[in-house]
Amino acid sequence: MKRFWQIAVMLLGMLLVLPACGDDDDEDDNDLSWMPVEVDEAWRDVNVAAFAEKEKDESMEYIYSESGNGRILYKVLKEGDGTEPIYYNSIVSCYYKGCYVTDEEGNRVQDLNNVLTEGEVFVSYLKEDGEEPQYCSAASQTYNSTSINFVDGFGTALQHMHVGDVWEVWVPYSLGYGTTGERDYYGNILHLPYTTLVFQIEVVEIVEQ
Repeated sequence: MKRFWQIAVMLLGMLLVLPACGDDDDEDDNDLSWMPVEVDEAWRDVNVAAFAEKEKDESMEYIYSESGNGRILYKVLKEGDGTEPIYYNSIVSCYYKGCYVTDEEGNRVQDLNNVLTEGEVFVSYLKEDGEEPQYCSAASQTYNSTSINFVDGFGTALQHMHVGDVWEVWVPYSLGYGTTGERDYYGNILHLPYTTLVFQIEVVEIVEQ
């Protein structure tokens, strides 16, 4: 009899667990962020050409990513007083803004020195706009329940910056959203493939090393 009840309890436990597993599978099936985005050849050509042109700008310096997937271009807009290094897994607070090399109508910014003022803005947390600094890291991680997941090129810049620095950073598609682009959980397109990203980044504080 004792053996019978042990089996009965085990079977009941399995019945309770199976629906929960099924719910998890359903949630995963609903996640469409994995889907690649169709390549827009005109967009690709404009973005690749813009980065190649910027590489010839003698006012820009460059840093190769440790991933081996390319290099970022950068210009120091303001040099800070900080000296403490920022590591791969450091948590820092930053003001930043991200733009495309095209305006809101999809036309390439003619003077590439003006991308940060004339390009379409896809993200912006700037002090002058009354925004709060955001947690940033070169590594994909969670801090204070906030998911920190920046592109390779953004992280490459952070690891060479110091508190108080303000940089203009150009990220090629190979260090950004690659040849597949990015969708959100519901499948909405966030970034097209072969997109050049241009950031203004200001490091405010090293929160955690």
